[in-house]
Amino acid sequence: MATVINTSDDLLKLLAENAEFYQAVRRLVLTDELIELPERFARFTADVHDFITRQVQINVFEVETFRGSTARYAVAALYDEITERLGFTFQGSLSRKQLRQLIGPPRHTDVSREDRMSFIRTDLVIIADDAAGNTHYIALQPSCTGDAREAARARRKAELLQRFTGYPAHAVVASLYKDQDIQAAIDSGEIHWYPLEPHDFTP
Repeated sequence: MATVINTSDDLLKLLAENAEFYQAVRRLVLTDELIELPERFARFTADVHDFITRQVQINVFEVETFRGSTARYAVAALYDEITERLGFTFQGSLSRKQLRQLIGPPRHTDVSREDRMSFIRTDLVIIADDAAGNTHYIALQPSCTGDAREAARARRKAELLQRFTGYPAHAVVASLYKDQDIQAAIDSGEIHWYPLEPHDFTP
């Protein structure tokens, strides 16, 4: 039976009641690009969201890397002051090559790969003398935040230094800020904290 359409209301009613007719009219009135626009926009929105998420992660990594590098260079310029704060006299520092030689090849030690690489990459190790002329080593961990993770790294490096040199080694976290989580370790003497100042980061 033919459907009679006399008014715009008749057309709208038919469009509402007949899905097949609705799609036929839609394809006739709209181009393929317009029909696909909602789906394309949804895909575009998802792509933009993924990009922003990845970019934020990259930015956070780059900022943390920059802050870590800046702290490292700040600490490297304060060897004498840090050594003096501990009551020692600065004698020198160990290079990465010297640290690699000190810890030896991986096959000659039971130190994990992660600990070994962290130890070698430190290259912030001070050799110092106490008032009696005895040798001490100082493992420095530069940081902006001074949190528990940095304190653990400093302790581990000091442990390895003492193990491989036979001399006392001291763990020092040098940071702009200090997390309260490490206060107990500082109070017990397990680690030492050297406060950095904002001007220490000025080139």
